[in-house]
This record gives sequence, C-alpha cells and structure tokens, in this order.
Amino acid sequence: MGLDAILIADSGEDSLSGTNPLRLSLDGRTAFIQVVLNYLENQGQVVPPIDGDGTVSWSSAPKLNGIFLLSYLTKRNFDVELVDNYYDERDHFSNLLQHTPRVAIISTTFVHSKQALRKLVNDIRSLAPDIFIVVGGPFIYLSHLMFQRSHEEHYETEPAKDDFLFLNVNDEPSVDLYIISLRGEEILCEALKRISENRPIESLPNTARLVGETYSFTNRVDDVSNVGDIDIDWECLPDRIFQTGVVPVQTSNGCPYKCAFCNFTKDRRTMFMKAIEQLIAELKAVSRRGVRYVWFSDDNFRLGRGNLKFVCQRLADEDLHIHWMSFIRASTLRSVDGDLLRRSGCTEVQLGLESADSQILRNMNKKANPQLYHDVVRKVLAAGVNCSCYFIFGFPGETEKTALRTREFMKTIEHPELEGSLSWSMFPFILSPMSPIYEFEMRQKYGLTGYMQQWKHKSMDSSQAMEHIKKTFFELENSGPISRGDNLDMLFGLTQYERKKFIALRHKLSKLAIESQLKKHDIIESFTKVLQ
Repeated sequence: MGLDAILIADSGEDSLSGTNPLRLSLDGRTAFIQVVLNYLENQGQVVPPIDGDGTVSWSSAPKLNGIFLLSYLTKRNFDVELVDNYYDERDHFSNLLQHTPRVAIISTTFVHSKQALRKLVNDIRSLAPDIFIVVGGPFIYLSHLMFQRSHEEHYETEPAKDDFLFLNVNDEPSVDLYIISLRGEEILCEALKRISENRPIESLPNTARLVGETYSFTNRVDDVSNVGDIDIDWECLPDRIFQTGVVPVQTSNGCPYKCAFCNFTKDRRTMFMKAIEQLIAELKAVSRRGVRYVWFSDDNFRLGRGNLKFVCQRLADEDLHIHWMSFIRASTLRSVDGDLLRRSGCTEVQLGLESADSQILRNMNKKANPQLYHDVVRKVLAAGVNCSCYFIFGFPGETEKTALRTREFMKTIEHPELEGSLSWSMFPFILSPMSPIYEFEMRQKYGLTGYMQQWKHKSMDSSQAMEHIKKTFFELENSGPISRGDNLDMLFGLTQYERKKFIALRHKLSKLAIESQLKKHDIIESFTKVLQ
C-alpha cells in the first residue's frame, strides 16, 4: 500500500539576522559548545562525528507546522510521512518515494520567497517528476494578499514580483495546487481524497493553479472554523519526532499587537488560547515520550495576557521536569516573581525589545519603554533565567543618536554579576510588504523608499543600519549572539559562572577572528581554561 503523501515542514532557509554570520566558526562549523569540545578533544580540529551535535538543542526541535499537520492528517486516516527539513533529510525523502506517494505537501511557514519555493520544488521534481505538489501556508496566503493589493494605485507590488507568487508568471514554481487559506486543513483533506480517487480538483474553493500563462483562482469561502482545534495526538506520533529530546508546543495562536514592522497576518478570528488543563496534558504526553525541553512557539506567550503567574504556578505545582523557553512580552513579565518563573521550568525568555529609544518604540507602535525593558531583563537574569533579546536597527526615524542609545542600553543589560546569561540577535530593519510601515502613508511620512533589505529614509539607509549592528557587536563584551544549536545538556552541565564565561569568551574570539587570523593554540588555550 502506497503513501498518501509526504509532508515537508521546512526547507532550511537562513535567518535574516545581521549577527548570525558574525558568530565564531571552527573548521567551517558554527562554534556551538559541542563543536568546541570536539575541537579541544582533537587538538585543534573538528573531527566528525561530533558528540551531541544536532540533538538536545533548541534548533534540533522539529517544526510544529509539520507535527500538527502530521497529527491532523493521521487522525483522518491518511497515511502520511513527515520530512522536517528537506535539505537535511533529502535522502529520507528519496527513500520515502519507494512507497509511491501520490502527493508532496509543502507547508510555507518557514518558506519566505518564491525563489526558495522554486528551488525546493525543482529539487523535488528532480527526484519525483510526476508527484502531485500541493503548497499552502502563510507565504501562500501573504502572496494572495499582495496580489489583491496589486490593483491599488499607491501600493508598491512591482519590486515584489520576483519574491511573491501570483504577481507575474515568470519562473513560477512547478506546483500543481496552491491552497490560499488562514486555516486550509479541511481543503487539504478534500484535495487528498480527490487525488486518491482520481477526481478533479479544479472546483476546490480557496485554491489556485497556473493554467498556461495565467493563474486560475477558485471562489473564496470563509473556511476559518475550529480555530482552537490544534490538539496534537503526541502519543501516536512516530518516535523520531522525539529523538532530539526537544519539541515545540503551542499554548496560543496569534498576537493582538500591531507592531509597525511586522507582516504576520493578523486576523482575530484565528486567535485563541489553550485551556491550562489541555496544556498540562500535552506537556505530560511529551514528557512520557522522553522530552525534557519544550519550546513554546507562541508569537506572544498566552497572547500577552496577565495570567503568566497562574500558568507558572501550575507548571511548578505539576513538577513536570520539563525546561521551557518562549517569547514573552516584557510587560507580562513585569509582575511575575522571577523565582516562580524559574521554578516553573523556564530556562530562557525571548524578548522582542527592538530598540531602547522611546521615540523609535513609538514609531514601531511597540507600546513599551526602555525602563520597563531594563527592569524586566535584570529581574529575569537575577532569577537565574537566561534572556535572549532581539533588536532592530534602522527603523524609520532611527538616527546615529537613537542607534547609540540602543547600543549603550545593551551594554547595561549584560549583567555579568547576575546568574542568568544574556544573548541577543540584531536585525537590520526590513521593509516587508504587508507590514504597516510598508503602507503609502507611512512611506510618505518618513521619506521611506526601497524594498526589503535595501531601503533609505530621511535619517538612515540600510548600509548604515548594518554598520551600527557591526559596531554594537564589537562593543558588547559580557554576552554573546544567540546560538540555538548549542547542546543544552552540555551547556547546562556547566556551572552558571562557567556558562557565562564560555558565552563571553566565544563572543570575544569571534570578534578577534573577524579582525585577524586566530591561532589554534590561542583558541585551545582560551576554551580550555573555561571548559576543562
């Protein structure tokens, strides 16, 4: 019996972070703690296999979009196999083709451009020329929104034609069916049924196909229903979902805030928050499968509601032996006891701080202030919880003075004297279509021109923003860039003092490596003092 479908959750596109490329590398590999230990063990060279690499790290967690769809389709009696990261698991995909799947399903939660999708589809076609390819998810929905706005006189879609679908038919991916929906699971199920029964799919609502030189769109229907139905049957998922010991879990969906740089689709009909009992049940289920680390993948933990204290208390009372991390709004953390946060299992909070200038925060519609940020970061680190902060340089209104204010702020929150470790990622402002700042009125207000990574406004341009990122990178001394590939068992096997020293040292060596050729002896001697 053949497979109904192979599901692809991610292709593996690089992050747009401006600091990730600056991190320390050893023999061409990012210097995660397990790579450093291997380098020391082999007297100055990385010798595979690397013990602990690709497992028990935040980056080793399988993607939630794939897990959810696998569970959803399996519960509806479809025989589906999951490929979490296509390019990393290309051989696995090729082996699955022996089971003669009829369909390849691509979710675009982590696919952000037409070029990336076309590359992925072309590679799939090279292995399976006749497989029926169905693509859906956020990028497809966003592309359709762009298509709808392309008829507006002042909305700039011309620069986006090579990045988004439906705007032209040049070099389009060889896709058989696009699902255009905020919640397209039911349409996907119907498509799989029709394909298996050799019935036509042309009449499926909320879909598109390239017919000749024109896209054909079917009628639009409101299929946003059962938005709270994200119950995953963790008990029935295959063992390989849990093999890294880290999984993502969703406690809520959506975000009620409207930051000016964000192009995530905001539809209040899709927002929901899981009942605490359901959340506890899911955590117990993944714990039984051997999971010890959970990445709560909410855009904004529990929608930024003020019940974090209650949730932390429940997690602490349940004593689940699970360590967790999540994006949490700074204002939500303001009234939560740091010790309770730590006892709940929280090992790290992610904070989208963006800037430390009050006016820039107002321009971004962040509804926050630098003093709140300063107090919250200090409280979290003092409790022994790590803090990873995200910053944007170059947002309209940014000047030399405001960028300096953010740089100096970042120095004040490193706190080498506190138990928790600070890490960060700095992004250049990206002028993203469908974000509030992309609107014609906002462009006029700030004298903003350009597209995506190349832009200019009244007080800064994209190249100057990158220079501020590099300068900040070099001036920080007691923290380091976010390294999601670190083996968590190895990292937490260090004392808190050793861990902070390791993070600061790794960052120091990364700066030295950029400026000059590092000698193996110096690398070995430096890391040995901290790790051995």
